[in-house]
Amino acid sequence: MTAAVLVNSAFNAGLDTIEDMYSSPSGTVITAFSASNDELGSASFKAYIYDSSGVELPPVIPQTIVTGYRVSLGAPLLGQLIPPGGSLRIESSGPLAFRVTGDEF
Repeated sequence: MTAAVLVNSAFNAGLDTIEDMYSSPSGTVITAFSASNDELGSASFKAYIYDSSGVELPPVIPQTIVTGYRVSLGAPLLGQLIPPGGSLRIESSGPLAFRVTGDEF
């Protein structure tokens, strides 16, 4: 396994749109996650893991609200396996910065 930064301060390009943030070449276990809100208002996000065929699985993190100047550490994602060829996709309602680290196989 190799520790790696999977997503480095990425933002969703479109609001309320599920976007691919990371694709796993050979399987990845998520070790850390953060969704940072550097704005005054609140914003929400959902996180999904897709399998290699692109099938949307139920959200690993259902709608979570991050209030102004706070961070969500996304505990339900920790230890989750992104299967080989699968991906981590995130949907947000505002300008949240996402950072994810993991162990790649």
